[in-house]
Amino acid sequence: MKVLITFALANEFVPWRKLRFFRNVSLEPWDPTYAARIGNADVCVVVTGAGRFAAQRSVEKAFEELSAVFDICIAAGLSGALQPSHRPGQILSARSVSDVQGTKSLCADAELVSRAGTMGAKIVERFLVSDKVVSTADMKRSLSAFGDAVDMESLHILAMAAQREIRSVAIRAISDGVESDLPLDFDHVFTSRGAVSVSRVIGQVARRPGRIGRLVRLAHDSRRAATALATFLDRYIDGLEEGPLTELAKAEALAI
Repeated sequence: MKVLITFALANEFVPWRKLRFFRNVSLEPWDPTYAARIGNADVCVVVTGAGRFAAQRSVEKAFEELSAVFDICIAAGLSGALQPSHRPGQILSARSVSDVQGTKSLCADAELVSRAGTMGAKIVERFLVSDKVVSTADMKRSLSAFGDAVDMESLHILAMAAQREIRSVAIRAISDGVESDLPLDFDHVFTSRGAVSVSRVIGQVARRPGRIGRLVRLAHDSRRAATALATFLDRYIDGLEEGPLTELAKAEALAI
């Protein structure tokens, strides 16, 4: 079994690299790609960069250039909560993903979602995908009627997998709660390739040093969430070839 897993940013993947050896198989330094053997699965991890265009470019490149026909695609990484019951560090798997306008929606593979539930993820109805960072509590509350968590890539990754008839699922860890304002204007810290520009972060912090405490808390919560996600994904991938779920297991997982 060959599995493609995407993360938007390198910090989301760092804890998993510490947990398990991944060899760097990057064709180019600005497109980080890693590989590992986990259980019976050949796993390829692509760090895409944040946002729609970075994700589409990197995943398209992976599909075209890597010598693999993938059986499963997982859109992984961190997300912001849209519901007060979803707390930082919690792992969510969504039955569907949609854009914030509600014009496009895709269902995740039901068995992959169910298996995530049996392994401890909280199954939710929908991840929303935004073209911009949803940075304030007010923005999150305005979207709360339509989804459970928000990110910037899941819909685009699942859509590309669907075009190739690859089973796919989005599995995310919560980095910031619905009541939290992000400490930076993250729409202006990303480079054209969707990576974080350290100089832009420093520039914003220098202009508003009072936000340093909130930035430190976000960094702590993000590390904790990424670590929880790494542990979950390692177990999840290791169990993928144990065979199909029974109908009872599926029903129990979908009832969560």
